[in-house]
Amino acid sequence: MSSIIDGIVKGVAGLMPQDDPDVKIFNAQSELKDFSKKEETIYARLGKQVYETDGGESYPEIKAELDLLAANRQAAEGRLKAAREEKAAREHAEAEEAARSCPNCGAYNPEGTNFCQECGSRLAQPMQQAPAAKRFCPNCGTEIAAGQRFCSGCGAKIE
Repeated sequence: MSSIIDGIVKGVAGLMPQDDPDVKIFNAQSELKDFSKKEETIYARLGKQVYETDGGESYPEIKAELDLLAANRQAAEGRLKAAREEKAAREHAEAEEAARSCPNCGAYNPEGTNFCQECGSRLAQPMQQAPAAKRFCPNCGTEIAAGQRFCSGCGAKIE
């Protein structure tokens, strides 16, 4: 984020008169900051090479920090994976819930329903059969759940 802001400020500074002392100070500070970033990058590469050469044995305190960092990173990756799986499961459940809703009246319909139990409209996709029902449709013999006003198999109104 700060690199974006730095880029914007550098762009604005480029529009200002270059003989202004404040602009000169800003430009010099920006140049020093860029050199410091490059220096940190080179030191990081050097440190990584030294670490890879002897496995960190020359610097046990740094090795301990890196080991702890690696463990924390692995734990964070696990939390990220779990959060992504939770999100996917939630989205799947929401999609299933939406698929059971009647496109005409919005009523929720259980699995196995071909016609809406509230308004009798044909549902977009037939759903898997619901396991428990208490009554049977006199027209087609489909099991009817308690409180269901229309047959989920043929759409007949249940008296």
